[in-house]
Amino acid sequence: MSQKAVEQIMGRMLLDREFRQLMATDMPQALAGYDLTDAEREGFKTLDLKDFHQSVSGLDERISKGQGWN
Repeated sequence: MSQKAVEQIMGRMLLDREFRQLMATDMPQALAGYDLTDAEREGFKTLDLKDFHQSVSGLDERISKGQGWN
C-alpha cells in the first residue's frame, strides 16, 4: 500500500539524518524498494528538502538535549 510507504518515508526522514541526506543527494536510491506510485515519487521531488532538513535538525537538537530527562 503506497500510503503506508509514504508514511514510512516521512517518519524515516524525521528520525534518520543520513536518510534525509540521501533524499537530498540521490532521491531515486533513497526511495528504491518503497511501493510508491509515480505521483507519490513526484510529490517527494517537490519537497523543499533544505528547509525540511533545517527544521528537523532543530528538532534533533531539542530531542538530544532532552535525552535522559525523566
